[in-house]
Amino acid sequence: MIISAQKGKANKIHISINGEYALTVDADFWFTCGYTSGDEIDEDQYKALADQIAKRRCFNRALNILSRRDHSEKELFTKLARQDGEAAAQAAVDRIKELGYINDECYAQSLAKELAERKGYSTRAIKAELIHRGIDRYTAESAVEETALDECDKINILLNGKYRRKLADEKGRRQVFNALLRLGYSYGDIRSALRDYDEFDEDDDI
Repeated sequence: MIISAQKGKANKIHISINGEYALTVDADFWFTCGYTSGDEIDEDQYKALADQIAKRRCFNRALNILSRRDHSEKELFTKLARQDGEAAAQAAVDRIKELGYINDECYAQSLAKELAERKGYSTRAIKAELIHRGIDRYTAESAVEETALDECDKINILLNGKYRRKLADEKGRRQVFNALLRLGYSYGDIRSALRDYDEFDEDDDI
């Protein structure tokens, strides 16, 4: 089989075998893979090259995914495997970890803090979201502990901030109650926090 290469758009190189298009790679890979246009290769060499290209493409896609937002190891693997297969996905994730571009502990701590401080999630909801994103239970629990605040304290922050304007009438209070339930807080903690809020509000009126 005769391998040939033709420059495509941007940094792409289109590879043909016996004159028929077969694969596309980036130029950096092509010029370091050891082949040049006109070389003769056998079936095993072609399969090895195709495997290398698949892993390279998967790795580049992993970098592109991580450029948009951080991911857990499992989350990244799952996304890659859907399109590139498990072997290429695992190779890409292993290389990404080796380079230090992904770390489940750091990711879990960062996400837990964001969910607690920016979105007001309960401890239970934070842990569930971390596990949903592929973080193991032990790492998720450790990350949740870093958020520190008591559940009622977190509810009080929401009541005195995001939801304060809705607490003036019964309809608004029901909406706030349901919103807090969706954030993962328990009935008991919500009722307790609302009682504290009402008592504090009454004291302010005196």
